[in-house]
Amino acid sequence: MADDDPIDDPIPDGTDETEAELRPDDPSEGLEPDAPTVSDPSEDLGPEIPEVADFDEADADPELQRQFWTLVVLFNVALFGASLGLMLVGFEGRWRVGGAMFATGALAFARGWRKYRAVTSDLGGESVPADD
Repeated sequence: MADDDPIDDPIPDGTDETEAELRPDDPSEGLEPDAPTVSDPSEDLGPEIPEVADFDEADADPELQRQFWTLVVLFNVALFGASLGLMLVGFEGRWRVGGAMFATGALAFARGWRKYRAVTSDLGGESVPADD
């Protein structure tokens, strides 16, 4: 009679369906990534595709190119000399070498700034719009 007592029986009859309902869902269910989609760029822009102007290095004035590269070199020397000079003074206490490098960088910056101002005043301060 103890076998028929529902209180003593820890697993009642028909547990297969009830047990299946109580189990948690599979956590990996629905985690598959969706396939990426790629849209055609010509469809996004419509029938008109903008034309990009093709500029060549030969389009620029040779004198302006020379002035540009001179300024690039001057400002690179200024940045290198000033930063390394300050680091030599600050970290190693080498006042003579660091001070000379910083002074060289400061002079290169001053000369580059003066030359930049001269080039922009020669051009009349005009700037070329990005659309041209």
